[in-house]
Amino acid sequence: MPVKEKKTKDASAQYPRIRLNKFHKTINLAMSRIFKAHGFNITREQEAILRALCSTEGINQAELAMLAGQERNNLSRTLNILEEKGLVSRIVCPTDRRNSVVHITREGRKLHASVYKAIEEYHHTLFNGMTMEQIQLFADTVHSLTKNLEDYLHNSEGEDGEG
Repeated sequence: MPVKEKKTKDASAQYPRIRLNKFHKTINLAMSRIFKAHGFNITREQEAILRALCSTEGINQAELAMLAGQERNNLSRTLNILEEKGLVSRIVCPTDRRNSVVHITREGRKLHASVYKAIEEYHHTLFNGMTMEQIQLFADTVHSLTKNLEDYLHNSEGEDGEG
């Protein structure tokens, strides 16, 4: 009797989140290496915060977390590091001591401006061999997926104790 061949699919093909998780980790690793190669002691998360702060004159931490695409729990730790480096400052709100407004410092703006060349190298590496149409399709797909999940989270707010 012939042995039936078991059809097993690659887990990452069945579950896109596995591929997305690996993609996210690879993004962080690649950006860290590119930043380091350019002489910058900065992470992707730190750069995202500086970029977000460059477009504002001060913002509270909850708004900054949303703008930078970061979780509020991790944001405080990252802000502590950026503050120690002299790249951001926090001013505690006098009417609500639990709230603070974050500002980018002159040094932070200077660093972010000089990091741009490294970011261009990252983009060149990431999108190597892709057409503008492929890049736009990817961006549109990620935007649609994100919006679907944000709509879900908004509509189910509070069901998990968060939000």
